[in-house]
Amino acid sequence: MHVHPAIAALRSDRAPQRQAQAAMKAALDAWREETGVAGMLAHFDAFGAGAALEQCPGLDELFTGQGAAEALIASLARHLCGAIAANPLGHPSFRYAFDGCTGTLLLAKSGRAQLLLQSREPGTFTSPCASFTDGLRYDATLAGRARATILRIHGPREQVSFAEEEISLQQGVRLAFDCSSEALTTSCVEQRLVTLRLLQQTEHPEPGREYCRMTGELRHLSAGSLAISRREMMAALLGRMERSEAAPVLAQMALAHDDASLRWQALRESLALDTAEGFAALTRIARRTDDPLSSDAAALHARLVEDHPALRQLEIA
Repeated sequence: MHVHPAIAALRSDRAPQRQAQAAMKAALDAWREETGVAGMLAHFDAFGAGAALEQCPGLDELFTGQGAAEALIASLARHLCGAIAANPLGHPSFRYAFDGCTGTLLLAKSGRAQLLLQSREPGTFTSPCASFTDGLRYDATLAGRARATILRIHGPREQVSFAEEEISLQQGVRLAFDCSSEALTTSCVEQRLVTLRLLQQTEHPEPGREYCRMTGELRHLSAGSLAISRREMMAALLGRMERSEAAPVLAQMALAHDDASLRWQALRESLALDTAEGFAALTRIARRTDDPLSSDAAALHARLVEDHPALRQLEIA
């Protein structure tokens, strides 16, 4: 295997890599200390705490005016490109993702807000499903050209209808979405699309929903926040590890936690780990007339008792 001399040098002496990363950090610090950027980041913290966009003029200008978003990213590029030219093996300390089509840089995160720089490669795309979450989204198109559709949903949560608006994306386009009922799908990117995106999650987000665009049928529910998603995975992991001692904790979580999605996951895992513990929690939830999980719990309870009559002996008084 051929190893580039620069890589081989780093394997024997890590000091150059540390120096490269120090140079990258200095470049980012210099960018963040610029007057306009520092003010924007201060308003971004307020936005992350729940302030409305119009209460944060440093951010509002980026997503409702013209030129400010382009200037912000041009400034970032000047600082980073200079640092990378001098330190080719350095890399910006941003969280980064690329799936072969879409690249995303997480420029800032504070509270319930995220500021992202996203690129989309040229191509034609189909979207048989559309996803909706609890939150607000603001897009500033910086470069490129694409055709897209704004989807707006109406009707009950389990079965919706779609209203579609075809739009063209190019430099200068500014968009705002209520993500609980609006989504943007890109059908054709003619020239690499670059977008600055601002997200604000609601304080207590409902589960995300995915609908079939053809039928409007609800296809999938997902945790409304990363914190809840992590806890759901922890509960599932305890189940896969067969940690029966966790069943009482999971049962209590199913009874008392605020998030319905996490409660249901915890209930399922407690049933699998300790039938008596989980079934007692299921019975209590099914009997709560004011519990949002009551009807689903009652249906599961009835099905389990029908399939396993011995479970009646476990019902709580």
